[in-house]
Amino acid sequence: MLLAGLTEEPGWIRSSFNLTYRVPWEKLIQGVRGVYPYIEDAEVQVDGEPLHFSAPEDLLAIPEASSVMIRGMSPILKAPIMLTFFNQRPFINVAIGRVNEEFQTTDYEKFNKSMCQFMDSIEIMMHVPPATLPKG
Repeated sequence: MLLAGLTEEPGWIRSSFNLTYRVPWEKLIQGVRGVYPYIEDAEVQVDGEPLHFSAPEDLLAIPEASSVMIRGMSPILKAPIMLTFFNQRPFINVAIGRVNEEFQTTDYEKFNKSMCQFMDSIEIMMHVPPATLPKG
């Protein structure tokens, strides 16, 4: 993914990442399902409404909508994060809390180095079926 831009706000850094390739709704929710295990206390919203589900696989059955958002604490980035995926749009909006030294003050290059591997991993998850854990 390509970092399209960022703005610093009190407490948050807001950014947009352009997808390498446009993807259909099914691939977007596959990306949400893929990142779900890496966000603690995750909340998922569809078009701004909370989604109630019992298993991560249920995320793959989200009916097509305008947007799907996942937010919670990222132990990888050590900060709260909110990712908003838009249907029929080639970008993902990201808001990350400015709670640690890495995100207190930033610029395009520093932020891109901090986030690009995380965001690229999400994009890859859109194109690879989610792993299933062995039973037992």
